[in-house]
Amino acid sequence: MLNPADAEGVPAGAPPVPSPVEGVVHDRPASLAQQALVDFLEAHLALQGHLGFDGSAGWKHRSVYDLVATHGRWFTPAPLPTEVRPLPERRCFANASTTEREHPHLAYTEGFAVAVDSPVPTAHAWCTDLHGRVIDPTWYELGGSAYLGIRLPAHLRPRAPRNWGVLEAPDSLYPLLRSGL
Repeated sequence: MLNPADAEGVPAGAPPVPSPVEGVVHDRPASLAQQALVDFLEAHLALQGHLGFDGSAGWKHRSVYDLVATHGRWFTPAPLPTEVRPLPERRCFANASTTEREHPHLAYTEGFAVAVDSPVPTAHAWCTDLHGRVIDPTWYELGGSAYLGIRLPAHLRPRAPRNWGVLEAPDSLYPLLRSGL
């Protein structure tokens, strides 16, 4: 638990916020990058609990962090296969969606990732194969060192012309927070 009842600074009567480590992984994170992602989620969930915001009362998930902590899983970084073409940086949502359309055996996946050259988790999209390996057309040169996300159903894919992330855009995120996956 992130905020046990006797924790300093936690409002009296605040419900404990479960650690995302309990929901995402049953073992300890396998790398420093995975630990950075766990710490990132824990910090956001702790802040959410500390603020006591109840605007999402009655919803299945209070935030995107809760959604990913509850339903997310770790995916294994892998080199970009030769049959998958690299795509422009800073367009990960559109890139992953395009890659999935070009390679229907891959699944569009969104969540948080840590790039090899950075210790900072970021919202990201990539594809995954049937074995849970990451096929990342955006970070094809640098790669990612940790990927935590959700394979999203086909009806939730980003749509042109916006191609915003499903977990980023209010019109797609809010229904997931209200009702769940």
